[in-house]
Amino acid sequence: MSFIGITSRMRITSTAVEELISGNVPIGIGGRLKVTTSSLQKFVDGGTSIGFASVIGCTSSNLQELRNAIGHEGPIGLLIGLCIQRKKG
Repeated sequence: MSFIGITSRMRITSTAVEELISGNVPIGIGGRLKVTTSSLQKFVDGGTSIGFASVIGCTSSNLQELRNAIGHEGPIGLLIGLCIQRKKG
């Protein structure tokens, strides 16, 4: 899938995707996943949040285990995947 295809399926701008890839969670991602941007940024930075844990259906402790297991780039890929699979709305 091309970069344009990814941004189209994520339903956010290419600038927002570039920002996410650089490690900064843009507001569009939070809105798309219905969780605060700060919760998602905390996850990307190595932590966890109750808000994001509830969105993906796990506990904060399980989310922290996941975050530890997927390393540095993993959270960004996870957020991209969640945005792509999220139905319109």
